[in-house]
Amino acid sequence: MTRMRVSRVTGVLERGKQDRETVANAVELARRLGTVLPGLDPTVAGLLRLLARRLSEQRQYEQALAAVEEAVALCRRETATRRARFDLQLVWALIVRADIQDDLGRGHQAAAAGREAVALCRYRLPDDPRRFGPALLAALDIVARSLNAADQPHEALPFGEEHARILRRLASRRPQYNLALAAALHQLSVYSAGTGENANALRAIDESIGIYERIQDREPGSVTTQLVTATENRELFLDRLARSGHVVLGPYPLCARCEQTNGGLIAVEHRQLHVRAAGRESCVDHRLSEIIPALWNRGCDTRSSCQDANGAAMVVPVAGQAELAVHILSDLGIHADSLDGEVYFPLPPAP
Repeated sequence: MTRMRVSRVTGVLERGKQDRETVANAVELARRLGTVLPGLDPTVAGLLRLLARRLSEQRQYEQALAAVEEAVALCRRETATRRARFDLQLVWALIVRADIQDDLGRGHQAAAAGREAVALCRYRLPDDPRRFGPALLAALDIVARSLNAADQPHEALPFGEEHARILRRLASRRPQYNLALAAALHQLSVYSAGTGENANALRAIDESIGIYERIQDREPGSVTTQLVTATENRELFLDRLARSGHVVLGPYPLCARCEQTNGGLIAVEHRQLHVRAAGRESCVDHRLSEIIPALWNRGCDTRSSCQDANGAAMVVPVAGQAELAVHILSDLGIHADSLDGEVYFPLPPAP
């Protein structure tokens, strides 16, 4: 049996999720072959890592840890002479070890293994982003979760932020990353809340809920559990903020910048979008996110705006500009009425 065929067996085992006994037998076979065929160490390391996963799934954590420790030691030995070839194997072995140590409640050890994996990924990422990019995401996640489990949310937070930031960039081009992004943002809200940053926790969980809702619309029932849990956490963060003296008018947060300029107001009745135009910027109700910039671009400044649940909206222009707002809205095909300096109009159909 050649090395190529043994490696192919490893791939079949991983895809087929074989039971622990099958994987253990494959490990023993690879070890024996390694005594007569040079170069089988990567296969043995991969099988040991897979065996550790299977043992962990059966809650046999100490046995799982022993298997992955053997894989780590094997990879370390080989990196001394063939670094590039074994770096990725070592990274994934460290990630599996960190996962198992986290399951055992050894958060500090898990974080140390994860940090080593992160550092190695950063070193190799510029040369091989296709293979080390996914590994970096997994490593960042386990470091953040392990540190948080070890009651160190302040240290967990930057790893969680980077994890979410990378996934947000990926999801903007590849929708298949949206579910992972929603989960990462949910975790990020937990880390933020652990540091006492409840406003940031609210923003992260609300972004997570928005993604879950879009997934649920496309695939009904697919993320019901995650959506319920995230919504419950949002209510918890809102309650904490209200108790600490912030103004909470609804479940949807303002962005961090607008929070600083709204006199303690932190959450409102409708989902917000931060818009910019003509040198102005502000959070606005999402159904007004095209209308308000259109007013600004035509020289109409606004003091406030809102939409209601019945498809109507109101804008308060600065003094003397109500009629200008009515004229601009008319050009947009929207009939508006002015009353005491306030402009009322029906919202266009939602896209």
